[in-house]
Formats: sequence, structure tokens, C-alpha cells
Amino acid sequence: MQPKFIIYDPPMCCSTGVCGPNPDQSLIKLQDTLAALKKSGYEVERYLITQSPEKFKENPEVIKLIQEQQLKVLPITTMDGVIVKTGGYPALEEFKKFAESK
Repeated sequence: MQPKFIIYDPPMCCSTGVCGPNPDQSLIKLQDTLAALKKSGYEVERYLITQSPEKFKENPEVIKLIQEQQLKVLPITTMDGVIVKTGGYPALEEFKKFAESK
């Protein structure tokens, strides 16, 4: 069974962050990475703190980190509920490495 990844995003102007005249290149790359993961059969979800705060509350470790380090700790990536990366988005290779360690 493939692991489930969840990305807890910081506040952004839209659900993907890929909007406006100068979108963040790391977010564009993330969109491609997530598409590749989904194509490979991985389950991936993303939640913005401003749009889905209830999803953040479902993971006590995520809430604890935010309380301790504020929003600068975002984005937070979890695999099957366990935090695997904070403060940046994983590259495709990192996601695959996390999945292999399962």
C-alpha cells in the first residue's frame, strides 16, 4: 500500500499558490511533483491554513510545531500522519525516499 502524503501550506493567495503575475517557481515545481506522485499511485493532499484550519487540528504534531515555531515552520509535509519535512516543499526524489523508508 502506498503512503499518504499531506502538505500543510502557509497562507497563500489561492489554493495552489500558483497565481498572480509572478508565481513562486517552487510552487510551480511542486505542482509538477504532486502530479507525478499521483500518477505513480500515491495519495497526496494539500491544505492551506487559511482555508482548512480544521485539517491542521487533526494532526496534534502539526499544531504543536505551529504553536512552538509559528507560521515560519510551514509548509509541513507528513507521510501517513508522521512529519517528514518542515519549512520547505520536498522534491520528487525526497517524496520517493520517504516512501521507500516506510
